[in-house]
Amino acid sequence: MTGIISTAKDAALYRISGIVEELMKNDNLYREELDHNELMQIFSGLLDEVVEPEEIIALDEDRLTKRITGIMAVELVSGMLDDLTPEQMEMFDAAVEGR
Repeated sequence: MTGIISTAKDAALYRISGIVEELMKNDNLYREELDHNELMQIFSGLLDEVVEPEEIIALDEDRLTKRITGIMAVELVSGMLDDLTPEQMEMFDAAVEGR
């Protein structure tokens, strides 16, 4: 059974990798701010803990692309937050909380 899971995970990661490459090729911001290998580690972890590889394999291209785009957008925003100074972070937190 482990071989089947590994094979399904490899197939899912292969699909994801192709979409990530295409998104990064077509979007300058993704290309400049995100690292393909780091993204693939994130997706691999998600396949281990959150979603079954078979679900990814079964998704049509558009739905899978939307999911991947959402995850990449979250990574992009979280990376931008890392660059904020403590003062800027406090201002951001206040804005999010509505203070």
